[in-house]
Amino acid sequence: MNDVRHRVTVSSLYELPFGNGKRWLSHSNAIVNGILGGWEFTALASFQTGFPITPQSGIDSANVGTGNWRPDRICNGNLPSGDRTIARWFDTSCFTNQFLIADNNNGIFRFGNSGRSVLTGPGIQNFDFALLKDFRITESKKLQFRAEAFNALNHANFGADGVITHVNDSRFGEVTSASEPRDVQIALKFLF
Repeated sequence: MNDVRHRVTVSSLYELPFGNGKRWLSHSNAIVNGILGGWEFTALASFQTGFPITPQSGIDSANVGTGNWRPDRICNGNLPSGDRTIARWFDTSCFTNQFLIADNNNGIFRFGNSGRSVLTGPGIQNFDFALLKDFRITESKKLQFRAEAFNALNHANFGADGVITHVNDSRFGEVTSASEPRDVQIALKFLF
């Protein structure tokens, strides 16, 4: 069960109202129209809940030699979204090896009771913007100027794979990675 419960993506393209045949500067000369006319603005917004993550015990409490060992879970563990920080993404006190170790010391070997994918990892909020204009060279050829900003608002989108899930790790519950920061690029593209 490696699902994303909710994902919304909205994209738009808006032709700016400047230049010949547009609302403003509709009767401008060729130079003004060449500079200010024909621009398009695009926006892409993506919102997504996080991938599920699974706490790990880090010890072979069932004495099976290999596997994906889980701790005991004594409460839910998911924090309300307003309480999550990069230093504490989930309630680490809800996961323990204490009872597994005690049972092992008494000769009882068992798996922890925590399930797979019981926690929700960090989600995504992303906005990409672009401003572009085509410059016609011939009937079938044009040059396109593009200015693009990916993650334009520079929102920190943390990675689910960067959440420390091992109970024995001193950083248990911390987020240690994020996706790319804002990236701006300018390009020319020849279309034929």
